[in-house]
Amino acid sequence: MLLLSCWLSSFGVEGRNLYNPVPEKLTYEVVYHWGLIWKKAAEATLSLDISQVGDTAVYKGRLVARTLAFADKIFRVRDTLNVVMKGPDMRPYYYAKIADEDNTYRKDEVYYHYSDEGIQGITKLYRPKRNAIESYVLKAEKDAFDMMSVFYYIRTLDFENAQMYQRFPVKIFSGKKVENLSIEYLGRTIFNSPSKRVFNAFKIKLRFSIDNGASETENITAWISDDGRKIPLQVEGRLPLGALKALYTGE
Repeated sequence: MLLLSCWLSSFGVEGRNLYNPVPEKLTYEVVYHWGLIWKKAAEATLSLDISQVGDTAVYKGRLVARTLAFADKIFRVRDTLNVVMKGPDMRPYYYAKIADEDNTYRKDEVYYHYSDEGIQGITKLYRPKRNAIESYVLKAEKDAFDMMSVFYYIRTLDFENAQMYQRFPVKIFSGKKVENLSIEYLGRTIFNSPSKRVFNAFKIKLRFSIDNGASETENITAWISDDGRKIPLQVEGRLPLGALKALYTGE
C-alpha cells in the first residue's frame, strides 16, 4: 500500500498534450503478482476537486485505498491521503496521510511555506500507539513535494519533448527527512487497461535516495496516458517476493 502513496504536478511547460486538470474520480485495482499468481488484493480511488477562492484556483486531491476482505485477514489497510494545492502551478500547501494499517493508526502532515529563500515544510507525525506527536522543519530550495502532490507534478512534466532517459529531480518532504526523487523518462508505449481500453502512454521510473543519488532505489515504475488528462494508468513496485501493481480500471 506504500506503493499507492507514491501517486497516486512543472511549471510553464510546452508540448502538444499539456496536462489539463479537471475534476475527476479515477478507480484502481491493486493486484499482487508472483509467477503465475495474480490476486486482486485492494481497491483505490483517486479524486480531484477544483474550486475558486478569489483569483486563486484551489485543487483538493484525495486517495483512498482499502484492502479486500481476504487481504484484511493478512494485513488490513485503510489509508487516506489528502493534498491541497493552489494557483496555476498547483503548488502544494497541505498534505496528510491518515493510515490504519494492521490495527496501527498513524497520521503524517506537511504544512508548506514559500519565501524568496526557498520552501519550508513543517511536518507533524502523530503516533497514538506510543502517545507521541513529533514535529520537524524541512527545507528545500525549489520543487519540493510530498508523496501525493508529486504525482500531480509528474502529470504536468513535458514528456512530449523529453529525451530518452532524461531525469527530472525534485525533493520529497517525508516524515523527518528530505528525500531526493529522480523521475526518469523511459519513452512511449502502449497500455492495455483492465477495462479493455488501449492507451498511448509514457513510461517512467521513480528513483529515490537520501544521499544525493549515491545509492538509489528504483523499484517503482509508472505509466501515464499520453493525452490532456495524463491519467496514471499503472504503478508497479517490486517486492522481495513478487510485485504489486495498481491498475487503472476506468474508461
